[in-house]
Amino acid sequence: MAMAGKKLVLVALLAMVAMCAAKEYQVEWKLPAAENTYSAFQQKSFNVGDTMKFTYMQEMHNVVEVGSEEDYNQCTMTKPLSPEFADGNTSIKLSKAGVHYYICSIPTHCADGIKLKVQAEDHQHHG
Repeated sequence: MAMAGKKLVLVALLAMVAMCAAKEYQVEWKLPAAENTYSAFQQKSFNVGDTMKFTYMQEMHNVVEVGSEEDYNQCTMTKPLSPEFADGNTSIKLSKAGVHYYICSIPTHCADGIKLKVQAEDHQHHG
């Protein structure tokens, strides 16, 4: 009987791990981008460990993680947290909880709507 209980606990733990597994989210980075093009991402729940996979035309766009809401809103890079990725197929892992801001730093692109804000939650520590 004790062995059956241990197996049940193990199965439950494995199911929880599978539910908490990191996911990859596709972001098609392109113009034209209306102001709300990427707003659907703000309604989603993201977890630490998830990956944002940006696909875009190489040499036409790039992706930079900026470190402040001010940089995001003003489309500036006073506090960049990443290099300017420009390979056309950029995967960025959400490595910590909090808000993550991404912009295209090609002149006018961010102002034209190519920017993304996501909130990552840390669900690794279950009470």
